[in-house]
Amino acid sequence: MQISHVIRGDDHIANTPKQLMVYEALGWEAPEFGHMTLIINSETGKKLSKRDTNTLQFIEDYRKKGYLPEAVFNFIALLGWNPGGEDEIFSREELIKLFDENRLSKSPAAFDQKKMDWMSNEYIKNADFETIFEMAKPFLEEAGRLTDKAEKMVELYKPQMKSVDEIVPLTDLFFSDFPELTEAEKEVMAGETVPVVLEAFKAKLEAMTDEEFVTEKYIPTNQKQSKKKQVSRAKTSSCQFVSLFQVKCMVQSCQIPFTY
Repeated sequence: MQISHVIRGDDHIANTPKQLMVYEALGWEAPEFGHMTLIINSETGKKLSKRDTNTLQFIEDYRKKGYLPEAVFNFIALLGWNPGGEDEIFSREELIKLFDENRLSKSPAAFDQKKMDWMSNEYIKNADFETIFEMAKPFLEEAGRLTDKAEKMVELYKPQMKSVDEIVPLTDLFFSDFPELTEAEKEVMAGETVPVVLEAFKAKLEAMTDEEFVTEKYIPTNQKQSKKKQVSRAKTSSCQFVSLFQVKCMVQSCQIPFTY
């Protein structure tokens, strides 16, 4: 049959003697059988089931939502195995080089969706902007948001995304009415110093040089992109956000006297 190894869950250990007997009866050479601990739901502690709705379990689901394949590969590789040390982000090549079957876990591996999302966010933050923008285009187009400001919106929210499809809800601010403010919020926004602070903040951003603007405080630095290009995008996005906030605040009963 040209099958050399069979790796499966340890719930099949009981089947193995019977299957070996079948191989022997047919005169076939049996493959090497290996059994790994099961993957469990991190919330219930039970064997992961396709009926668990709190976890994305199928590769197609991750592809549709815009998870980077490198992030999914990295996460799955660490289920039931660890390379030693505290590092958790590895390239495919590094994982292949580090793999050692002796470090397979003897305890069940918990599928933690929050950790998957954290890892995905790390990959998105450090990915080339062009890669993420190309992935975001279909989501923006479907939502009717693939405008001339699309690149700036993706650059602004790239550090926050766990999956690229989140670009749509994250940009709701630019396409929705300003949310209803509570009376307490209206009182704060109607304060005499609010427009002064926002205007000063916007002016300071616009006046800053590329050297003065410390990009790392706002957008994680990607070594593959030029620092000047990142600074320019970050400054533009920040200034536009303040401008939009000023316009949006001129609604409801705040009536903040902004100039814009």
